[in-house]
Amino acid sequence: MELKDVILKRRSIRKFKEKEVSPEILSEIAKYALLAPSGRNSKPVDLVILTEKDKIERIMKAREGAFSFLKTAPACIVVTADETSSTWISDASIVATYIQLLCVDYGLGSCWGHAHDRFQDGVSVEGKIKEIVGIPNGYRILCVIGIGYPAEEK
Repeated sequence: MELKDVILKRRSIRKFKEKEVSPEILSEIAKYALLAPSGRNSKPVDLVILTEKDKIERIMKAREGAFSFLKTAPACIVVTADETSSTWISDASIVATYIQLLCVDYGLGSCWGHAHDRFQDGVSVEGKIKEIVGIPNGYRILCVIGIGYPAEEK
């Protein structure tokens, strides 16, 4: 598929089929997404791929309503970055966008849920997700991207 076709086809998908996404596909998406450009080629972004339903459900509850697309997602990727990079937000955003475009190329749907500087009941969504996933100090979370085979046409 040509890039312009991928861009035209990409939509936020919030309902997914009950079908596992293979670990190989998820690894390839991560590998190619991390080739995205970054400020001074510093590559501060890291990705956490999750397929464990209990962890995905706990992340969904960290930001109820906004993360409801995770309810049927068989996988998600947590986009993190080294907070000492002055360009971490931009760099992580580029990687997250690459993830969503790559999903289209693999016949998958995705939905981006923002975590950075978001709160639920006065508690940091980022902090909750760090605890659930085990993200080390010094790393920030930009977003969580739910991934799966689309159960809806857009």
